[in-house]
Amino acid sequence: MRILLSSLSAAALAGPALAQGVILSDDFETNTSANYTLVDDGSPDGSQTFSFDYVAAGIPLAPRSAPGDVGGLKLTVNDTAGSTDAWTVYNNTPVAAERYKLTVDVWMNFVGTSGTTEYAQVGVAGDGVSSNSILSPVSGSGAYLAFTGDGGSVTDYSWFRDCNNASPTDPECNTMPSSHPSYLGHGTNASETFFQSLFPSPPSTYAGSPGNIWTTLEIEVDNFAGVISFSFDGQLTYQGDFTGSFDGLVSLGLFDRFSSLSGPTNFAVYDNLTVETLLTPIGTSYCTAAVNSTGASGQISALGSDVAADNNVILTSSSLPQNAFGFFLTGQTQGFTQTPGGSSGNLCLGGAIGRYVGPGQIQNSGSAGEFSLSLDLTATPQPTGLVSVQSGETWNFTCWHRDALSGSTTSNFTDGLEIQFQ
Repeated sequence: MRILLSSLSAAALAGPALAQGVILSDDFETNTSANYTLVDDGSPDGSQTFSFDYVAAGIPLAPRSAPGDVGGLKLTVNDTAGSTDAWTVYNNTPVAAERYKLTVDVWMNFVGTSGTTEYAQVGVAGDGVSSNSILSPVSGSGAYLAFTGDGGSVTDYSWFRDCNNASPTDPECNTMPSSHPSYLGHGTNASETFFQSLFPSPPSTYAGSPGNIWTTLEIEVDNFAGVISFSFDGQLTYQGDFTGSFDGLVSLGLFDRFSSLSGPTNFAVYDNLTVETLLTPIGTSYCTAAVNSTGASGQISALGSDVAADNNVILTSSSLPQNAFGFFLTGQTQGFTQTPGGSSGNLCLGGAIGRYVGPGQIQNSGSAGEFSLSLDLTATPQPTGLVSVQSGETWNFTCWHRDALSGSTTSNFTDGLEIQFQ
């Protein structure tokens, strides 16, 4: 199933995702250069310093670093030759996942006036041999975001999409034009209202760009939906569609688009690079839940894998009354029974129904009005005991919860969720 950006709102696609496992992690406290491949643009004129003590250089500790973890990756470009220059540093660990997220802390250092035209570049799905250059001559692979630390350019922010990943309905590729809908109306210039608010001065040296401050960049790839999202400090900035998959190598880089020398005070520092797989929404909703005391209907959803052998399913019940106790129900038969046993809700199950009421399985919705449960598919409750979910089986789930209407104690149910296991 592939969902195009035009069919979903940015807010819907940018919701929180749960991390499942770490693919790679580097805090650059030691020299990890052996884990990387360095690619230049054909005119190498810069440096790459692993385990660079940036605190000793007067830079504050990165926001996600533990006290004492002062190492980073320092990159410079166009040091002496006086020509455009680009370095791309590929991590050698292949990344292939249905959904994953890259996170890295970035410091763009400069002294003097704005307009250094140096761009930090962070990418995914790289091929390990292409040089990433966001502006003429444009080159690269996969997808990457480039941004300046000091404004002063017509294009201070931009992202690249490989032409192999463009779609017939959206053929734009290479550097996305500033009018492209993936920019979400935020534009590409540091003078835009969005960036002025995102990076005010102070603390940034120039408003609109993250110069001489730390910023945390996240790139979230959803190969299931064909959507890539870029966020600074937790704020969604750009979001675009793609075809195929964005699997491959992640990269960090630096690019100088003009020939004027950079100077020793112009450089980028990267710290705390992580890539994590993210859980994928699974299952299909069915049935209609009755409205509960919140004025909304309770909802059930699932994240994880529909492969039974993976044993990786997390159920979530949401839009519940606050501080309400409840538990999940399951069975292989769908149904619809109104107000069973005096409940105010609709039961979306029939046949043999199992209840998740074992130790730790009865949940409380708390102030958020929701709760989750990680299932053990080898111990699925049924009236006759625990059974194991098998490939090819379809299981249905709902959630029962307590409620109160007009001062009277009652109960209700969420809608139903069907999961066809492989």
